[in-house]
Amino acid sequence: MNLLRFKRQPVTVDMEATATGSIVNVRAGVRVADSFHLGPNEVSAIIVHNPGCGHGVSDWEVENLGISYNLLTTASATGRDYFSAIGGGLLPTGGSGSPFNGAPSTTAFTATGTPWTTNLLAGMTAVASVTGVTTPPVHFRIISNTTSVATGEGWYTADGTTLGTTPSTTNGYVILPGGGPARFMALTESATAASATDASLPGEITTGGCGRALATYAHTLASATYTLQKVFSVTASFPAIHKMGIFPYLTASGIGQVFESVLNADANVVNLDSLTVTDTVTVS
Repeated sequence: MNLLRFKRQPVTVDMEATATGSIVNVRAGVRVADSFHLGPNEVSAIIVHNPGCGHGVSDWEVENLGISYNLLTTASATGRDYFSAIGGGLLPTGGSGSPFNGAPSTTAFTATGTPWTTNLLAGMTAVASVTGVTTPPVHFRIISNTTSVATGEGWYTADGTTLGTTPSTTNGYVILPGGGPARFMALTESATAASATDASLPGEITTGGCGRALATYAHTLASATYTLQKVFSVTASFPAIHKMGIFPYLTASGIGQVFESVLNADANVVNLDSLTVTDTVTVS
């Protein structure tokens, strides 16, 4: 593993999309101090140790954990099903355009009758109107469903990070065909191997700045890859972060994992460290 030290200038990690993957940059101030190419289905993990973080470093120290690979999951309502639903335009049979049956809550809504197949809607997005033309519509990321009740993580505004107004009984909704974007990254210290049959990330971390979070997306038009990157700002001690997962929603749950990856080396991080994980996915 690569170890770099820098004095005075704060160190950050970012990425640039390319036609063949992405370029990961390590910057000392505004200067690019190191960079490398990340190809299709490759995963990078880099730790930046902040002086005074508890690792005994007096300068900024960068620990490059190397490159590993992502694994597309195959369990029900996970990776293969997710991409099939998006590419094929899976329709939420019987649910699209139905009126709400009773007032929606912040985490669930009910259809009229029993129009749905259990968990067929996992990863899909419902869009609803709200009272008044000046209040923007909201959308709801569905985590699971019964034949009549869809459960999710709240009614969000357009950017997907801010909660909006919960619709009322009189508002209409539509469930979009396909699925919402899988753009949330999660971590775990579980030392088990990555398995294509994992629907969730065993032992997922939910605290200490390393909980599931929205990743930054990048893509070069006409290229065969897209890249997701998240800089986790650590506020606790995690001696052995072992795996990363990609999900279509923010809430930690036992369904819907699209990719699972074992990091090339375990990340040992403490308060004030940052851990940057970059995943470059091939789509052809």
